[in-house]
Amino acid sequence: MEHTKFKRSKRRKTENIVFELPVNGRTYNVSATPFNIATGEIRYRVSYDNGPVHVFAWDEGLNRYSEADTQADIILPAIEMGIAERLNEYASAIQDAA
Repeated sequence: MEHTKFKRSKRRKTENIVFELPVNGRTYNVSATPFNIATGEIRYRVSYDNGPVHVFAWDEGLNRYSEADTQADIILPAIEMGIAERLNEYASAIQDAA
C-alpha cells in the first residue's frame, strides 16, 4: 500500500501594514495584519502604539472599515476613522492591482 503525504494548500503570505497616523497633533504607530475568515471576507488585526489588538471589518452600514470587536477596549473615534481611511485605501489599491 502506497502512503501519500498530505499536501497542504499554499497560503498567501499576509503582509503586515505599518503606518504613522497623525491625530490631533500626536502621531500613532499603527500595525495592521489582514486575515481571511471562512466567508472569504478580509478583516484586519490592528494595534496602535503596541497596544491591544482590535479587529476591523467592513461595515455595510457605514460603507467603511470599522472596529468589529465590541468587547475590545474603546478606540477614540478620530483614531478609528484614521485607521479606517488607511484600510480603505489599502483595500482599494489591492483591488485595483488584481
